[in-house]
Amino acid sequence: MIIFKYNTHIQIVNDPTQYVVKYFGYIIEAILILAIVFDLCFSIYQLIILRSSGLEELVYSAVGNAFFALVLLELFEGVHDFIVKSPQGLRHVVEAGLSYIIREIIIDISTGIKDIYSLSALAIVIIALSVSLYFLVLTKNTQ
Repeated sequence: MIIFKYNTHIQIVNDPTQYVVKYFGYIIEAILILAIVFDLCFSIYQLIILRSSGLEELVYSAVGNAFFALVLLELFEGVHDFIVKSPQGLRHVVEAGLSYIIREIIIDISTGIKDIYSLSALAIVIIALSVSLYFLVLTKNTQ
């Protein structure tokens, strides 16, 4: 049993696991923030490199990198909500999955559809994630 005394408050902690999870959550948040910053820097670098390649490549690169930054941001929100014990964390993870799958579809279409089966599989995943998100929002509204 660990006893912490702050000013006039005494707090008894039996299980330090909550602190370990909290600090690892902060580390993951920091890594995700760094990943977002690196993605934005890489996007700017890639825009400078691809400016002579043509508008089409420039737009596809910008859209792909923007969706990847959105996925990282959704994951960051999910981790943050997990740390503060908010019930919205799962919703952010599902939204991140949707953003990532949409990004993959855009990349597949921009580079040329390889086969209809992979595109169909991605569409099925989008439907499953959309239904999951619908039920998450529905349960939040009923609480």
